[in-house]
Amino acid sequence: MLSSLNLTSKNPGYAELSQAIIDAVSSGRLPARSLLPPSRVLAASIGVSRDTVLHCYKHLKSLGWIETRSTGGTYVTGAPEIKHVTKDLTPDTVRLSEYGIRLLNDTREKFFAPEPVIYGAVPSQSLPTRRWKLAAQRASERLSNYSLMYDEAVLGRPELRSAVSAHLNRSTGIPCAFDEIAIFNVSFNALALICRLFLEPGDVIATEEPGYGGVRDVAAYLGLELLPITLDAEGISIEALEQSNKKIKLVYVTPNHQEPSGLTMSFARRKRLLAWAQRNKAFVIEDDYEGFFHYGAKLPPSLKSMDTQDNVIYLGSFWQVLYPITTLCYTVLPVSFMGVLQSAKRNTCSLTENLAQLAVAEMLDDGFLQKHVRKLEANFGQKRRTLIYELKRVFGARVSIPAQTGGLNMMVRFLNAKDQVILQGGLKANLPIASTETFYFQNKHRAGGEMLFCFAALNLENLSKRIESFAKSFGERD
Repeated sequence: MLSSLNLTSKNPGYAELSQAIIDAVSSGRLPARSLLPPSRVLAASIGVSRDTVLHCYKHLKSLGWIETRSTGGTYVTGAPEIKHVTKDLTPDTVRLSEYGIRLLNDTREKFFAPEPVIYGAVPSQSLPTRRWKLAAQRASERLSNYSLMYDEAVLGRPELRSAVSAHLNRSTGIPCAFDEIAIFNVSFNALALICRLFLEPGDVIATEEPGYGGVRDVAAYLGLELLPITLDAEGISIEALEQSNKKIKLVYVTPNHQEPSGLTMSFARRKRLLAWAQRNKAFVIEDDYEGFFHYGAKLPPSLKSMDTQDNVIYLGSFWQVLYPITTLCYTVLPVSFMGVLQSAKRNTCSLTENLAQLAVAEMLDDGFLQKHVRKLEANFGQKRRTLIYELKRVFGARVSIPAQTGGLNMMVRFLNAKDQVILQGGLKANLPIASTETFYFQNKHRAGGEMLFCFAALNLENLSKRIESFAKSFGERD
């Protein structure tokens, strides 16, 4: 028995001795029903006090590994039997809030797709992991020199707010200052807090149809009424906004790369949306969630840069280029609202990790992140062009691809083809493809065969053959 115990310490405590006996029993070196030596004998043999052995035996007995019999002696019982208690998994709805009950009754299908399509972020091999580690190490060294007193940077660290301000002025033309920017952990928190500041439960928030599903989640969370507004070739329909008999207090749009269509809102439509917002005293949230990647013609000015009436709230994120390293995002609000935002953020989600903020600030300040994005943009642009060429070569008129596409995903519609057959064919051909169904608030607006290709995650090796194999799998090849 003594030879079966693996003790690493010359003077083991009761915990190490207990674990050594458990390991010996688990491995079979100490079989069940084995008789353990008396406490005095074991203590003398391994050079510990008798109290240590007594404490060990008491501990093992409480766990069910050993037992003391009336006939005398302490025996190994073997691994204790774990009793599984069957519990009712149905929640007590009486104890749930209305929000909890809505979640319980949510029958929407979960979004199943290859990982890059789900998250809309760059492929893992495109992450600047090494540079991030270096920036994080430097940030950690800087933090060690700070006072240990609590630093309440509720709106975000000044280093990152300044870096974001400079970045936006250079890249988007938004004339924002340091004191107009707030940093959040994730975009859901930012969007939910903004909506909570300006909307009451039951108020109407309009959004694009199809569009970002996170708005639906925020609306459900805050008890808002969601109003889907259809799109045309220039963006969200102003006529539909004007014809609505509901009082719309806030409109959420993705004007640069509409999700999921990739549509870019025209300059004229942007002006009309701003004019509508001013007439109706409504806010517009401009979510530039895919602001790092654009292909083709230069983008029109951002809504925020065109806004002269403080009606636009800008939302941006580092998610697209740095997930899952970090999910930091930021908002640009009219400076007159920053005080109340700070109070709201302090009372809800004020904590934002210091280390990540300082690391991102360094990568922006020294220009690394911008150079990294330009390199990725060239790579992804080539993949996008190759994919478009191969799809048109193989499918011809049986595939429809919007002329304006940005970001990392591309919306494609396969004519006269069933969704499930397309998805199965994409899986067999190893193509990162998913249905757009989850982006629609009313599925009647979605055309059959409409899919998302994550071209950023595309492997160009043998792409021609894989597209041909993909087409054959559902009989759509010319």
